[in-house]
Amino acid sequence: MENTKDDLSEEPAVQPQMLREEQAAKTISDLDDLVQAVLKSLPSSKPWQRQLHAYLNDIDRLTQVLRMTVAMNRPAGEVGDAAQDLRTALRVAQRYVGTGRADFGTKAAVGIACELGVRIDATLSA
Repeated sequence: MENTKDDLSEEPAVQPQMLREEQAAKTISDLDDLVQAVLKSLPSSKPWQRQLHAYLNDIDRLTQVLRMTVAMNRPAGEVGDAAQDLRTALRVAQRYVGTGRADFGTKAAVGIACELGVRIDATLSA
């Protein structure tokens, strides 16, 4: 099977797109795993913990929306909107734990989640 010049010129454009999608999918999965771990480990006995649970549940929902938007090959605008909504929710949660009574481990986990959101947004917008 011989490759024509046109076949070779299309391959490099497709491969970076596939690599970006794979990288975004892995980062979304990492974010989802982290959020689930924090949700499971954080008790909800105090008001600030219940509020953080609400923020994390919202982040979980928005992560699933982004995952489905990417999986369904929606237009770039919809993917960008979903990523922006997720980043906004992550920033809200980070600001909340930064000014609240959360322990250092919870603050660190939410900070890492926020960084993963930045990485997802950068990967999808590239």
